[in-house]
Amino acid sequence: MKIVVLGFDGASPKLIDKWINNLPTFKAFKEKGIFGYTIPPVPAQTPVAWTTFMTGKNPGNHGIFSFAMRKKGTYERRIATPKTLEAKTLFQILNESEKKVGVINVPMCGIQKVQGFIAPGFLSKNEGVFFPEEIREKIRLKFDVNKILGDLKTETLGRVKEDPDLFFEEVNHITDEMAEIALYLLQKEDWDLFMTVFMGTDRIQHFFWKYVDQTHSNYEKNKYSQLVRDFYIKMDKITESFLNSVDEDVITIVVSDHGFCPVEKEVVVNNYLEEIGLVKTKNGKIDLEQSKAVSYGYGDVWLNVKGREPFGLIKPGKQYEEVRKEIADKLMLTKINGQVPFKDIWKREDIYTGKYLSVAPDLLIIFKKGWQAARNPEIMEKNELKRYVKKNPMWSGGHDGTHDPVDVLGVICSLDLELEEKKEIRIPLKDLAPTILSLMDVAIPRDMEGEPFKLHFRKDRST
Repeated sequence: MKIVVLGFDGASPKLIDKWINNLPTFKAFKEKGIFGYTIPPVPAQTPVAWTTFMTGKNPGNHGIFSFAMRKKGTYERRIATPKTLEAKTLFQILNESEKKVGVINVPMCGIQKVQGFIAPGFLSKNEGVFFPEEIREKIRLKFDVNKILGDLKTETLGRVKEDPDLFFEEVNHITDEMAEIALYLLQKEDWDLFMTVFMGTDRIQHFFWKYVDQTHSNYEKNKYSQLVRDFYIKMDKITESFLNSVDEDVITIVVSDHGFCPVEKEVVVNNYLEEIGLVKTKNGKIDLEQSKAVSYGYGDVWLNVKGREPFGLIKPGKQYEEVRKEIADKLMLTKINGQVPFKDIWKREDIYTGKYLSVAPDLLIIFKKGWQAARNPEIMEKNELKRYVKKNPMWSGGHDGTHDPVDVLGVICSLDLELEEKKEIRIPLKDLAPTILSLMDVAIPRDMEGEPFKLHFRKDRST
């Protein structure tokens, strides 16, 4: 059994439902195949989510907890990259079973010795470069490019508000080019599993969510509302092109790693940790050595523990638990203009299990819709009202700041699969790798936590 996986980073089931009559392929998924929801991990960030998808494991067993994590034994932040991944991926497992893979632009997927080909995705230093070399040469000769641009350049993302039209022009160009190259390789190369991830949906929705979500407090319908809808129509047509390019005995699955919710205000978590007396400053900056707790900007809280951090202040055991309880209790009482921004505060062991639990954040702050953690972890100037909020965040839509997975569900669709009985489909991302292995009749590794979902091949996608 051969499988094609089309990933659309951040594609929202809410928007697909909203525009379903303009999306004939997705309408067919709903009426004839399966249309369900993926449940992202915590946090629902691109590197954490796609790694969970690829490994069939929770972050406690694959080691990726955020874009930015505390480097073990230091106060330094380390950025997640494929090199920091501590588990085998679906693609490696398939190769070990003599299956060929074609992998294009999957986030957190670096260079691996593969039977087939790969172009590493987001967060890889070799992002967009095809391996092996003969595939790179084929792409150069056919398309006159040395690599694919799977994502927007940093400078373009930094200028969205100044030049939104250029942003849409570039994201559409990148998407069209990647679709063309991916379809070419789909048709010309030999593979058992083919997977590609398009990043445009995520990038667009971060900046333009308030133009399409009527629950957003700053909702405004304008030309950008139409441009977002047009991109979903493009996504629908790309999906149709892939379906039409493979035989009917090939399973095609469309999946997103998470969805979106409104972002209206950003909370500077470290200011509230300072109010509790846990964050200390020096010359206006956070003093990491003298602070008992600190956040790096994603709803994460890291304690300064004796024997773990270089200048630890909190004793493991009873004092550690007392400080975690104090943080949770006091933060949950926080009100900003009469509103409580926090939905819940979870201990790491309440979310994660596994051998890398000890390098996870000590606490995760879960935000209500409309709120998220301020990306810059530095504190604001103290004030009597204790309002440490940025009212004009760079983004109007989010998912990783940190939000409850049920508030940012992704989507999963297929015309080639069916359930034994009709019911709502909600699949944790960690269940997708074992599901794919099961469909391909490949043994599921014993250390893979996910469970194969009971989906069956449909012989006739037209019915």
